[in-house]
Amino acid sequence: MTPPNALWLIDASAVIFRSYFAMAARGLEGPGLPPPVRLAWLRFLVKLRRQLPESARLGVAFDEALGSGFRHALDPAYKAQRPRPDDALKASFRQCRALTGALGIPEAASRRYEADDLLALAVHRGRPRPVVLMSTDKDLLQLLRPGDRRWIPGASAPESYAQLRQALGFPPEAMATYLALTGDASDGIAGVPGIGAKTAARLCARFPDLPTLYGVLEGEGPEALGPLTGAAGIASKLLRGREAAFHALKLTRLSGAVPRRFDPAARALPPLTKARLEKAFHAGGLVGYAL
Repeated sequence: MTPPNALWLIDASAVIFRSYFAMAARGLEGPGLPPPVRLAWLRFLVKLRRQLPESARLGVAFDEALGSGFRHALDPAYKAQRPRPDDALKASFRQCRALTGALGIPEAASRRYEADDLLALAVHRGRPRPVVLMSTDKDLLQLLRPGDRRWIPGASAPESYAQLRQALGFPPEAMATYLALTGDASDGIAGVPGIGAKTAARLCARFPDLPTLYGVLEGEGPEALGPLTGAAGIASKLLRGREAAFHALKLTRLSGAVPRRFDPAARALPPLTKARLEKAFHAGGLVGYAL
């Protein structure tokens, strides 16, 4: 059961693109996000808003930093392989963001910080409330703590912290370290050569973060890795790849220190009135459509 006072945080791209690709498969493609996709986003928000108890809080983060964020300045290879959104797609996402705000739901976007960073900010400011993260992005798992949940859009129920920990083989909050070790091809992050997923998972289960891992390893040598098979070889790879690991961590780690006023936990959601719905339809370019 989801706690009634939970802070619900939505990665807008994960939800919107799910509808977009589903409709594209049915031949409903067009420039930007077709009206049915924007309508699906509006319906999703309205349904969720109506289901949430009064004590819950809700916030949405949008991505506008592809190609312009601070991580791209740190490493030109970061997400370099991803296609840039065209003007029509950008305009459609602005409409989705506008209709979100019209409903009175706190929302945020930035050209320097990614949606993940904005959600990290909201989590940081919203504690000690339990968190429900709606996203498919594995990077966001690092924000979760015991009592939190991750809900993949389209799934019938959320996954608990305990379920995620069991599936991963290490605490979700160690995800930034895990990705710094293995790298992340989808984001153009190299990681440490020779360190695979199984080894990284075992290291993350043993050490809480990357500085601790390297601090113990440099002080104690391969013995610090315990009964890990091939500890000497793994230690050698880690030491040779130290610089690569800490560079990758700058890209994988999320921070709550974002200079934005995004704080969804700070206030209750306003009533979902007819006037707000009409305003949302106008903001989303959906005049003439119905829920």
